[in-house]
Amino acid sequence: KHRLRFYKNAAGSLIKAGKVYSAATKVSKELKEEQPESQSGEPPVTEEQAQQVEAAMDDALPLFLQTAWSYVVQDIDRTVRDVGRKFLQDKSVPWQIRIRRAQALQLLGEIFQTEAAAAKSAGQEPGTADGTAKAVLQEAMLGAMR
Repeated sequence: KHRLRFYKNAAGSLIKAGKVYSAATKVSKELKEEQPESQSGEPPVTEEQAQQVEAAMDDALPLFLQTAWSYVVQDIDRTVRDVGRKFLQDKSVPWQIRIRRAQALQLLGEIFQTEAAAAKSAGQEPGTADGTAKAVLQEAMLGAMR
């Protein structure tokens, strides 16, 4: 389930990344065409050009965050499954201890499900965008474009 969601989000992210890249390269080409060959240095970016790139990034940001979140969920799911298997199949302890471990693990799972339901009813969705995520992603994208 998590793996399929991750691959779907990753494919969408690649498409969005291509759109952001094409918007940025279009702006870069426009700047090079506008700049006379005799001038040196970086030409200034117009407000409209900056808005085009920012609009492409704003459109792509939610999908980028969903892709990252899907990967994290997949990694946590795999790790918890492996640890739980080792934790419950530990032959160095008596079966009574393994039963108590299983009961404790079930209780922990119920607590997580209760908290997830409470967060969802409060309107908190995993992977939602905020200003910090946008700033970090913009900085990373600009760094990659240089």
